Amino acid sequence: MKPDPARRYAPWFWTLTTLFALRVAAQPAALVVDAPLLPGFERWHSGAIPYPALVVTQLLILVWMLRTASHFHQGRVVPRRRLGLAMLVFGDLYFTSMLLRLVLGATVLSERRWFASPLPTFFHLVLATYVALYGWYHLRHGVEGVS
Repeated sequence: MKPDPARRYAPWFWTLTTLFALRVAAQPAALVVDAPLLPGFERWHSGAIPYPALVVTQLLILVWMLRTASHFHQGRVVPRRRLGLAMLVFGDLYFTSMLLRLVLGATVLSERRWFASPLPTFFHLVLATYVALYGWYHLRHGVEGVS
């Protein structure tokens, strides 16, 4: 019997979810823990939105990640090609834009806080990878004509 393809993706989704969960927990921890390996509170975000709005958004994203990773782990995913294409395109554009942000922040736009914030940019790359992988699964395993 061939293993369920959704279950083969599950470890990747759990790994990316864990990385993002650590990011969500690390920023407030940086307010109360002074450890050499833990970057300070301000290094965890680019200042684009206020922290309360950021953390609510992060928690909503984390809930979605936990839910989808769980569905993949249990093999309870119905692949849909149209969803896959949309998510893969979005994930790839997201990843490319965050990679560009990282390069520009390390070079010509290093004086601009949003660009020169590598830590949040790295975690945007984690999210973009999750979205692209989600899309890839649906596109690759979906049935033609099923949306």
